[in-house]
Amino acid sequence: MGLFINRVEERRGRQIRLVAMSVSLGTPCGLYIKSKTTDFLCYARSNSPLHQHHIILHELGHLLFDHHDSGWRSENLHKNLLPDLDPGLIKSVLCRNGYNSPAEAEAEAFADLILAPRALTHSFDIAPATEPPPGIADVIRNIECAWGLQARHLRG
Repeated sequence: MGLFINRVEERRGRQIRLVAMSVSLGTPCGLYIKSKTTDFLCYARSNSPLHQHHIILHELGHLLFDHHDSGWRSENLHKNLLPDLDPGLIKSVLCRNGYNSPAEAEAEAFADLILAPRALTHSFDIAPATEPPPGIADVIRNIECAWGLQARHLRG
């Protein structure tokens, strides 16, 4: 997966960073956050390695297909969840909890087509997460809290 993501970075001229986040049952297990310079693909920390890779590929599908609207608009998210964050930092935050839109079906099909041929013949390690910069870490922490997560792991 690393080589694939590196090639996408080179082609687009933008960094892609993988970030593990905590999720609760009934909430989205992936999130794509686009900042001025970097695309953050967030995935559920607690799932199996195979599922983590599927989530990352799904979010990568949203990035590659240039999906911008999932029903949550970044300005509404900013007002409700992130009142202290500079509105210019985050261009779009996409979160989804179902596959009933064309964009969701497209991203899911992308992940399935990339991952399915490898699922039975490869082993999958835990996805290599990076620590996001403070502004993005605050976004993720606020989203985790908004989704009802007891974010004990963040209190260190």
